[in-house]
Amino acid sequence: MPETTWIFAYGSLLWKPGFTYAEARPAFVRGWARRFWQGSTDHRGTEAAPGRVVTLVESDGAQCWGLAYRLAPTRAAETLRMLDHRERGGYCRLVTRLHFAANGEETEPGLLYLARPRNRNYL
Repeated sequence: MPETTWIFAYGSLLWKPGFTYAEARPAFVRGWARRFWQGSTDHRGTEAAPGRVVTLVESDGAQCWGLAYRLAPTRAAETLRMLDHRERGGYCRLVTRLHFAANGEETEPGLLYLARPRNRNYL
């Protein structure tokens, strides 16, 4: 586990992270746009009527703003296990570059969860 782990939040993790974090900072990722193109059959709907939830799609020139949560090293593994379970309905982890300053000059590697088109809940 790296010394510092950042998680990028762009959907429900913004208002309900569900985990303890050491720091939260406004951040953005480049090349990604937020879309309600993922179905949720466990948190927001059913198999017969999936609820729409947000994911990221690649988009040239786009920026998606959100929050970056820095995990305490002593809680990072536990938090990632919890997030893997929470985001299990088609989401996978992606390592990407997080940009913190308004001009994007301050960066750190971070993780985000996104749903790819080939998962069964993609809408």
